[in-house]
Amino acid sequence: MPGSEKEYKFWSRHAGTHDNDVSYIVGHIINREVKGWLIDQFKDTDKVVELGCGTGIFSEMIADRVKNLTATDLSQEMIEQAKVRLSKYGNADVQIEDSYRTSFEENSFDAILIVNLLHIVKDPKAVLKESRRILKNSERVVIVDYTGHGMTFLKKIGLVIRYLRRLGKPISYNSNFTPDKLASIVKEAGFMVEESKLIGKDTKAVCLRARSS
Repeated sequence: MPGSEKEYKFWSRHAGTHDNDVSYIVGHIINREVKGWLIDQFKDTDKVVELGCGTGIFSEMIADRVKNLTATDLSQEMIEQAKVRLSKYGNADVQIEDSYRTSFEENSFDAILIVNLLHIVKDPKAVLKESRRILKNSERVVIVDYTGHGMTFLKKIGLVIRYLRRLGKPISYNSNFTPDKLASIVKEAGFMVEESKLIGKDTKAVCLRARSS
């Protein structure tokens, strides 16, 4: 299944303001908390690809901790932002790829990073199956997905209002994953879940690591 035109257009038109928009919506603290978890998931010998890298903000968090990093996104506008951000890393490449159907060969990577992608695509299981195809046997997929799960009612309302102010109405099939729901989808795609937890003081994120079986 190729990436849909609706997905492409929605995020491409926000590329120039994306990082500021997200910081306004979820705050600054959650990114620091996510980084603290992410940097422990990779090794300095890893060949890594990020699917749906957006502006490259999460690729940058791990770029100096891995051997090679390929940051990918369907949006040309997002890719241009990521190229600027990652230009200082000699081990990082940036290229357009459709997360549903990439151009990579089977068994190409030691680890795959997926941040804030699965909850915005129409078929997250298809993205995960493609991830499994390009991942080496018994290697890792590392997933982070921001969520309203675990937040108080008032904080959820505030989150929704800030989202609507900056990004407008979300695509109809956007999801709000719990740790259990995300783990279930990952298992259905053929992975063995090793860790799944909720982090964040105010805004929450599901952090999950799984291994191809």
